[in-house]
Amino acid sequence: MNINGTAVRRGAVSVTAAAFALGALGACGGGEQGPAGAPGNITQAGSVVSTGDPQPSSQPSQPPAPSAEKSPGRTTSGAPDKGKPPAPGGGGGAECTKMKVTQSQPRGSGQEHFALLFTNEGSAPCTVRGFPGVRLDGADGSSWDLTRTAKEITPIEVAPGQHASADLTYLSAADGGAGPAWQVARMAVTPPHTTDTQIVPWAVGKPVAKQDAATHPGTYIDPVRPAATG
Repeated sequence: MNINGTAVRRGAVSVTAAAFALGALGACGGGEQGPAGAPGNITQAGSVVSTGDPQPSSQPSQPPAPSAEKSPGRTTSGAPDKGKPPAPGGGGGAECTKMKVTQSQPRGSGQEHFALLFTNEGSAPCTVRGFPGVRLDGADGSSWDLTRTAKEITPIEVAPGQHASADLTYLSAADGGAGPAWQVARMAVTPPHTTDTQIVPWAVGKPVAKQDAATHPGTYIDPVRPAATG
């Protein structure tokens, strides 16, 4: 009896072990279901490898967009305009480097105007573009770097002995301009794309309204343009 009981128990253990082995084999086989060669996304050394079309590891950096041919609004600066030089064919000649600065007579009332004239003293045609740097020097020893407008910048070809111009607008304190009355003694003017600062007398007899701390002052400078003829 004891021998038969032992044989039965050993037989049961053998059956159980066989069943466990078959179950384990079934579980291993379940991982092979589904289409082959489609593992999905795999994280590899911190990056994701996709099964789609190969992509370059990095895109080349795009060059910065070219600057617009307009001033970005009014910016206070008495320094010469150092933007990019004229495009080939835009003005015809090399950049102007020898220019004499003079001024026209004032015109208007209240917010008045006069033109700064830039005469080509070279022996060949040249091109000028952009804003002159303009600083007003007061009789009291203070100074004011004029704001630039947002008007369009155009290359201007200037023949020898001829000139381009830039309008300077100022707000007269005598005609009700807001701000302290300030007597200007002279101007320091730098033609565009040069460092040739020239001192020009201030031909306006009456004081201007000093608004050097204003966001939109009534006194400012335009870019150069073709000079009026006739």
